Parts: sequence; structure tokens; C-alpha cells
Amino acid sequence: MKLSPSGLLVGLHDKLKRTERHWVAVDRALPPAHPLVLLSDVGRGGFQELSERLPGLRAGVDAAELDVKLARADYEERKGELHRWLRDINVWMRASYRWTTWFALVRRVPGRGQSYRHWRRAAILALGMWRKIVANAPELLADGTPRPVKFSDGRTVEQFEAVVQAFEAAWWAINPTEVELKLARGALEQAQAGATALLMAYGHGVRARLGQKGALVRRIPQLWPRRKAKR
Repeated sequence: MKLSPSGLLVGLHDKLKRTERHWVAVDRALPPAHPLVLLSDVGRGGFQELSERLPGLRAGVDAAELDVKLARADYEERKGELHRWLRDINVWMRASYRWTTWFALVRRVPGRGQSYRHWRRAAILALGMWRKIVANAPELLADGTPRPVKFSDGRTVEQFEAVVQAFEAAWWAINPTEVELKLARGALEQAQAGATALLMAYGHGVRARLGQKGALVRRIPQLWPRRKAKR
């Protein structure tokens, strides 16, 4: 099996710490004026700084992932609330406006798995219909009483409008969290790429300075996952 740089990401932080400790011993074995330096003039201090940054970058990704999950959960909750309102509006329209011109505006409630576009369209149509009903003098029922402009439990078009606005706000709140997650992942991946490059260069750098033999060379940290022996 051919090894790829992604194999270095397994236990990366632990490998960096083991390499740091080994580097201290290597620099002790070298002349103080000429310590081990790797790619792009990175010395032990720069390597240690990169190692210390990785946990914070990983924590940043974890926090950003949580923010995305919370934003999506809030959207799903708002969509569920909107679903209940749209369902109740249809029931209300069937009970109070079935044989009127208003009933032609009633639409089927979208499925929970349908996109934001479908839900927004259904919400805007229902809201516009309800506003028109409120703005126009209500027609009379068979018994001479006005047709209702709000639910029997007292819910009004203004309350429904607030539900629609909360639904839209929840949808648009997802995008910024996803952008932050992409930035956090990009920063982590960039640091990991730098770390893997240095880890792969470390063994070559040590051997170039100390030769191919010796206790320190034999104790260069294992970087690649050990491959299982074939049976």
C-alpha cells in the first residue's frame, strides 16, 4: 500500500510533540551556533510554535461546526413552527372561506424535506392572502355574521408575520456560520499541511546533519502509521 501525506494526520499533535522532544536532543548534539534548521529556515522555535497552534485551530473548527449545527437546528425548529401555522391556516380557510374567492389562494403545505424556496413561497402566499382578508371588509356567513379575520384561539396575521420573519432570519443565519466553518477548516488544513511537510523533512534533516547511523537517528519518531503484516 502506497503511503500518502494524509497518513501523517493520524495522531498529528502527538507526533509533533515527540518530534519536539527529539529535536531538543538533536540540537544538543550539534554545535550551538549551527542548530538543525528545516524547510524555509524553520528552526525548533518555529516548529514548536506551529505545534502549539494546532490544538487551538482544531478547537476553532469544533466550535464553528457546533455553530453550524445550532443554526441549522434553529432553522428546522422555525420551519416546524411555520409548518404548524400553514396547516392551521388551511384548516381555518376550509372552515371559514371555502366558498369564497379567497379560497382559490389556498395552497398545499410543503413537505418538511422541501427546500427553503418552497417554504418561503408558501409562507409569502399565505401571509399575503391573510393580509388581503384583513384589509377588505369580511364577507358575511349564512347566519349574517362576519367571516373571521383571525383564528378562533385569537392568533392574528401580525403573529403569523412574526413567524415568517423568524423563519427567514433563521435561514439567513446559517450562511455566516458556514463561512466561518470554511475559514476555520482552511486555517487548520493550512497549518496541518505545514506540519506534515516539516515532519517529513525532519528525518532527512537529522540524517543530513548526523549521518545515517547513531542512537539519535535510530530514535527519530515514527511518523507513518505502522502497516499490518500480510498474512
